[in-house]
Amino acid sequence: MNFSVVLALVGVGLAVGMGAIGSCIGVGKITKVGAGLLSKDPERFPQILALAALPSTQSLYGLLFGFIVLIKTGLISGKAIDFDVNTGYAFLLAAFPVGIATLFSGIAQGEAATGGIKILAQKPENFTQAIVLTSLIESFAIFGLVISLLIVFVGINI
Repeated sequence: MNFSVVLALVGVGLAVGMGAIGSCIGVGKITKVGAGLLSKDPERFPQILALAALPSTQSLYGLLFGFIVLIKTGLISGKAIDFDVNTGYAFLLAAFPVGIATLFSGIAQGEAATGGIKILAQKPENFTQAIVLTSLIESFAIFGLVISLLIVFVGINI
């Protein structure tokens, strides 16, 4: 395995790992607060589950980026396309927008959803508003994914 392939794989690892970390932290925050509400009102489980699921999408964006890089480089088939070190660095650097955006948006979405749990505890009829407010943060992860994909599809020619 040459160094250019290693660089591309490090990029995949960063994108997938940062998205997963953001999702884990975000979901962890929600489930911690949600458990408190469930101890008093177990009927709220479906709403808490819906809020807890929102930050998990960040890990999907990192995973999507990772699969696309593995496909584009031929690594998913086990036969890497020959590309130079500069292209390897380009794949590595392309991982940063999606990785950073998913890491921080997953954490922020978890924080927002904990506020949604508080809404649910006091005014369950406002659950839709809690979902909408929490979902606003999703767009920042999508922006990071779009930029990373543009770099891979437009900026890197192999």
